[in-house]
Amino acid sequence: MNRALILLLLTAPAAYGAQPDALPIAGWLERARLSPGEIILEAKLDSGARTSSLHAANLKQFKRDGKDWVAFDVTGNDGRTVHIERTLVRIAQVKSALGTDEGRPSVRLGICIGNVYRLTEVNLVDRSDLAKPLLIGRRFIRGRLLVDMGRRHLLEPTCTRKLAR
Repeated sequence: MNRALILLLLTAPAAYGAQPDALPIAGWLERARLSPGEIILEAKLDSGARTSSLHAANLKQFKRDGKDWVAFDVTGNDGRTVHIERTLVRIAQVKSALGTDEGRPSVRLGICIGNVYRLTEVNLVDRSDLAKPLLIGRRFIRGRLLVDMGRRHLLEPTCTRKLAR
């Protein structure tokens, strides 16, 4: 047998097999815990989107102590609505699902999928016409999760890290 083939066969399990530090495998749909508020939302994992987007109802921008803030409401899978106020990070220029450019307010929120927690930038938008209230983009996914596009609900949000306040 060819030596290169033997070497490949011997190293393949190490490269592709289960390893203690391997990334968790998520489905294209997962339940995510949002923080603050500690509510569970149905999330679509989309490696085609750079940033994450969240359906925000009653979105209002305001000033507090000379800084720009946003206030909004989010409703979880259980029907519970939480009111969130966060410092505005920026107005992100995003290409919408319809292909138009739009400015969206962005804030930092904690997101937990499986045991992966990250404080990440999320743009706020009316997603009421879309199937899922939360879209997780590749800035969150890259280096943290592998996504199996043929499966869903492989992970439950079980993060133990201190959540955002």
